[in-house]
Amino acid sequence: MYPCFSSGVVCHQNQSNTDLIFILNGKKSVFSLAKKVKEKTGFSAVVPNQAGIGFADMNLSGETPILNVCEFILWQAGEYNKKFLQSKAKQFGLATKPCSTVMALGDYSVLSVEAPDVPEEELRAAIRWQIKDLIDFHIDDAVIDIFDAPPSGIDGRQRSLYVVASKMSIVKAQVTALQEAEVNLVTIDVPELVLRNISRYLPEDQEGVAFVYLSKQQGLVVLTRQSTLYLARTLDIGTEFLQQADIEPLSFDKSAQNTQYDRLTLEVQRSIDYYDRYFTLPPLKGIVLAPMGVDIPGLVDYLALNLGLGCRVLDINEIVDSKVPLGILQQANCLMAIGAALRQEKKRF
Repeated sequence: MYPCFSSGVVCHQNQSNTDLIFILNGKKSVFSLAKKVKEKTGFSAVVPNQAGIGFADMNLSGETPILNVCEFILWQAGEYNKKFLQSKAKQFGLATKPCSTVMALGDYSVLSVEAPDVPEEELRAAIRWQIKDLIDFHIDDAVIDIFDAPPSGIDGRQRSLYVVASKMSIVKAQVTALQEAEVNLVTIDVPELVLRNISRYLPEDQEGVAFVYLSKQQGLVVLTRQSTLYLARTLDIGTEFLQQADIEPLSFDKSAQNTQYDRLTLEVQRSIDYYDRYFTLPPLKGIVLAPMGVDIPGLVDYLALNLGLGCRVLDINEIVDSKVPLGILQQANCLMAIGAALRQEKKRF
């Protein structure tokens, strides 16, 4: 089996995508997803989380993406509200636009399997058989999708595939909630590919970049080069953990140590080491942090100093055109929705 991190790794070529809702038990989805598409120049995205819901609408007809809508709204009364979501779907015209949503970290698993020697039309059935003992729920209750693993090693051969698996009940609940609000949902993405959709627009991506996303309690680091996602690794580190650090932004040097920052530095270094070891590619160009919405003093300088790479925080205004410039908190809250609305992939499997 191709080497992978115990914390979760996915490698992926740039031609594939994640449409978890389309295949259930080897058959077409029972969710009867709407296919009404009024506009074909881009995607809309609706991404709920524990705090609220993010909306984004993107026009991709030009060289630079145009962000028509970017809004994050806290849940009314602190919880999901169907009528509220229906009103926002109507406001943004989501009944006829192709819409995507995103699964939450922890709601799915990523598995590495040896590529079976079967015809492509039999691939899904063979993969389901291979992973049935690798998941902690019955395979008949699983929704799966398959990813290419980029060629690796000296000979540059593709030996493995990566599989995303989730419980049908989790996927169905997310799909049903959006469909009942009359959202024209056509795809479900996973955060790994959503971040790749963003990192492909970074100038560092041409030579290779480590793009680091940190939510409140979890994180994800993706390594991309020329729009191809080579590696993604989930982290049990979030902004809450990093905010426990006791550090003065300009007071540390190479001899300084900080437990919280060191943990993140180590995880990013391990990811870079993996990339260097298994892919015959030039070294990465740099590290980019996704907007976090909270202040983590000195983190950029700490990572740059200890990893020996340039490091910066992404300003999404650099990669999309928006009538109103996006503030850092808005960027952080809407990041997944923006990334989902940037999707351009074509399905292979």
